[in-house]
Amino acid sequence: MAEYKHELAISAFTNDVARVMDEKGVSQSELARRLGVSRARVSQLMQHKSSPTLRTMVEVATALGCEVTPGVVPCGFRPSRKFDPEAQRLPGDEVVVRGA
Repeated sequence: MAEYKHELAISAFTNDVARVMDEKGVSQSELARRLGVSRARVSQLMQHKSSPTLRTMVEVATALGCEVTPGVVPCGFRPSRKFDPEAQRLPGDEVVVRGA
């Protein structure tokens, strides 16, 4: 169960990163340049072929002019899934990338 939740959190993060990249017109190559890593490394991250550390998540968000906001909710908590445009997240999302 913990592994499943871990994968969900990573998926939420990479989905947010992909959304921000699209909104800002940032390619994987450009993100790699900003991070000082290879494009292949960014591709691995975006395809869930690696598990980013919190440090990596913060570095990626910072490179996109955003921040990472980890959250904790009680087990079984199921809020309405209405998007909160101010917070740039759905209630219950475990990790959020917010644009600057």
